[in-house]
Amino acid sequence: MIPTAIRRSLLRPALAGFCLLLVQSAFAETPNQEKTELDPLIVSALRVPREASTVTSSVTSLDPEQLESSGILQLRDALNAAPGVISTSTGGETGALGSVFIRGTTTNYSQIVIDGMRLSDSSTPLGNILSAARTTDIGKLEILRGPQGAIYGGESIGGVLWMETPRGSGDPNGSATIEAGSFHSFFGRAKASGEVGKMNYYLGSSYEQTDNDAPNQHFDQSSAALRVEGQVDPVWMLGTTFRANDSYYENLGNSDDHLDASLTTLYATGKFSDVWTGRFLAGYHQEFYDSDSSFGNYGSDLRDASVSTDQEVKLSDVVRMLAGAYGHRSSYESTIGADEERDRFGVHSALEWDATDKLTTTAALRWEDYEAYGDELTWRLGAIQELLPSTSIRGGIGTSFRSPTYLDLFGSSFGVGNPNLEAEAATGWDIGITHKILGHQLEATWFENHIQDQIQSFPTPPVNIVGETRTQGTEFAVRGTALEKTVSYRVAWTWLHESLSDQPRNAATASLDWKATEKTLIGIGATHLASHSWGGDPIDPYTVARFYGSYVLTEKVKLHARVENAFDADYELSNFYGDPIKGAGTGVYAGVTIDW
Repeated sequence: MIPTAIRRSLLRPALAGFCLLLVQSAFAETPNQEKTELDPLIVSALRVPREASTVTSSVTSLDPEQLESSGILQLRDALNAAPGVISTSTGGETGALGSVFIRGTTTNYSQIVIDGMRLSDSSTPLGNILSAARTTDIGKLEILRGPQGAIYGGESIGGVLWMETPRGSGDPNGSATIEAGSFHSFFGRAKASGEVGKMNYYLGSSYEQTDNDAPNQHFDQSSAALRVEGQVDPVWMLGTTFRANDSYYENLGNSDDHLDASLTTLYATGKFSDVWTGRFLAGYHQEFYDSDSSFGNYGSDLRDASVSTDQEVKLSDVVRMLAGAYGHRSSYESTIGADEERDRFGVHSALEWDATDKLTTTAALRWEDYEAYGDELTWRLGAIQELLPSTSIRGGIGTSFRSPTYLDLFGSSFGVGNPNLEAEAATGWDIGITHKILGHQLEATWFENHIQDQIQSFPTPPVNIVGETRTQGTEFAVRGTALEKTVSYRVAWTWLHESLSDQPRNAATASLDWKATEKTLIGIGATHLASHSWGGDPIDPYTVARFYGSYVLTEKVKLHARVENAFDADYELSNFYGDPIKGAGTGVYAGVTIDW
């Protein structure tokens, strides 16, 4: 392992260049681009590309480049742009363990899938991935909401976060970026991408550090991402991805936490005929975590390997069948004595039927076997109906489950585990309406989840709560452009009637961009959370605002700046047992990008 100080000295010069690529606001696109932005292809709903107008699940597609142009650089901040989602950290500022609350559930109820491989499950905590992940090496980001067990299996009661490493396109190109600002913060990045013959490639690398606006919260991280793929013949397309990050976080003076993770995938897509397409994936993921404190060392080693396939067959002009299978092996070791290796495997199938030219329905069924405790059968039914040329109604009902995590089963530095835990089971439904008019899109969705045998992780040892727990609420989203597309906006609002861990009744995020000139973009954004507690002591409501802007200096050079927590709001990220953790005060950041 390269010491942190040496790693900094090597990475800073290598990554120095000039600041984050600020793509021109997507809200100043041509009419064809507007259609793409408002009605994109969705991959996550069925694991194969589908027009958004035929997708029966609630899903939000976010463009990472648009998010960057609005000054949103961290993944957990980006997720708040989707209705039904609250993404934050309850453990501290940048680098602390992340949390995502989808439809009133908590972090362990949602999956993360990167480059087609499922990463979060009973072996790999989702929170580590959300600690400080950036949007800079993400090409596609989709938030699929509601129980998705029929397509994704366990830990998908809240939903699924689907992310992909970018694909290269066009002539070879690249950029170098640098940003600096408050709290001794620094960020540098370099990337290169393009097409050569029938092959495309993407390579990105970055380094960042910050002391955060609090004592004993120094954080630094280096990361890299790679994708190479190509069409080898008329039938087969082959590709590979690689992602890695190495991070260090000084955890409020309580411990020094080190995370080293990597993911590798190999995949192939075969177009066997006009009616049959097969997709195949093999992946390997590892995550090593070490926490050193005055009380001793706690560490865990997680390794996952999986193979999967998704087959798409067009049975007729109006009926399509999807079928898939997977096998997964995970191993888990910890310094408190756990040494476990578990297998699971399963199959799933789905039918998609265009009942009319305005009505699409889906039905999915999945069976899988967990070596730890047995098998599970999950299902989902959904439909989307176009009521008017600009209005559609969507609804679905499905089941999912949550298996106990390795930390629940075997314990951690926070306490002992319980190897006798049962899996949770959930049934959820939603119904929503979407309306588009004159460049604006409005969405409203009502949802409900019923969870049986909820696992209560704290206080330890974890136990199953007898009976049913429910989450319920409404999601709202509005986005669009005005004034000849020089002004654009996005609003996401979640109203929770019932939730787990005493989440805020109201949560909202919004942004407003103004393309003042051809070279200038100015914007404002805000996030609001009503009073809540996350299951601890009460936290007062708060609103945090930010300003951001960019200026195209030359064809190849762009400047940007942003002000976070612009009005210096005094707010708490969490408050457990009378030990509040504060959010950062006002921070000012500026940088520059050079493209070639």
